[in-house]
Amino acid sequence: MLMDRGNPHGGDRYGKKLRIDFSANVNPFGTPDSVKRAVAEALDTLSFYPDAYCRSLRLALSGYEGVPYEHILCGNGAAELIYSFAYAVGGTALILSPTFSEYETAWRAAGGTAVRCLLREENGFYPDGAFLSRIEEGISAVFLCAPNNPTGILYDADFITAAAARCGAVGARLFLDCCFLDLADVPCRYAIPVLTAKFPNVLVLRAFTKSYGMAGLRLGYGLCSDTDFLARMSEKAPCWNVSSAAQAAGIAAASDRDTLARFRSLISEERPYLRRALCDFGFRVYDGAANFLLFRADVPLYDALLARGIQLRSCANFAGLDGRYCRIAVREHRDNEILIRLVGEILT
Repeated sequence: MLMDRGNPHGGDRYGKKLRIDFSANVNPFGTPDSVKRAVAEALDTLSFYPDAYCRSLRLALSGYEGVPYEHILCGNGAAELIYSFAYAVGGTALILSPTFSEYETAWRAAGGTAVRCLLREENGFYPDGAFLSRIEEGISAVFLCAPNNPTGILYDADFITAAAARCGAVGARLFLDCCFLDLADVPCRYAIPVLTAKFPNVLVLRAFTKSYGMAGLRLGYGLCSDTDFLARMSEKAPCWNVSSAAQAAGIAAASDRDTLARFRSLISEERPYLRRALCDFGFRVYDGAANFLLFRADVPLYDALLARGIQLRSCANFAGLDGRYCRIAVREHRDNEILIRLVGEILT
């Protein structure tokens, strides 16, 4: 629970009169019925402790991801696994920025030193060759997010492989956040089972939060072929950290491919629509590969839209960005039309 400090992330809809929330990159269709049924059925088990080993869930995820059961560690949301990783590794982390701020927050909470490598806007927020050279002796971990949040950039598979190899050569671990990968233009781009099998120093972070509308249940999981390291991460988390309801939801989601296909179809239709409309306003739009868009507007939009019940994700607290930058989730067409209409009214 947060106390006495601001929430640095999107999705904070509480205490506000919101009409549409574009700040959270979550499936706009909501939680699938199959997942809701599984959670409802799990209510009968509330008097029992949940399976501390997440056995049935890991079996389902093993089939979903194509990796061995032993290579899966479940957590109370992806965020918990970020913290477990930070406490299990320590030392100095290299973090591409702008990116999800929880990497650096967790790393510093664990007593480590975080070093930012700023992505340049003139390069489209894509890392140049200098980044790999900064993975050197003394670096204990490297954080990459693909597609990156908030830029939406999906790094080439060759770049990911090179980063993993370079990390291995200097004794560092690569933390690869792929929570948005299922929603990318090429979702299987990295061949995760091959990547983790070849590089035991790689931990891939995954979650159903965004793709299956399960943000309130808190379920994430890590994939790594170094089972000793997964055990070390597990020691940094409490027992029974994944509720019975979350485990049941994850099992149901792992067998529901239709929801994912429907959401990806929506993204392929609506992201280009939003991009064109924002470009027509004269905004600088960065063409990402996920279910959100980053854009820069040299007019104050965030507060004006919030006053009309529309919440964007201000990127003012992302390293390397400022209040001119906003991130918007791709939603259903009627919602996107409302957003574009209101932006037009504000600008006229």
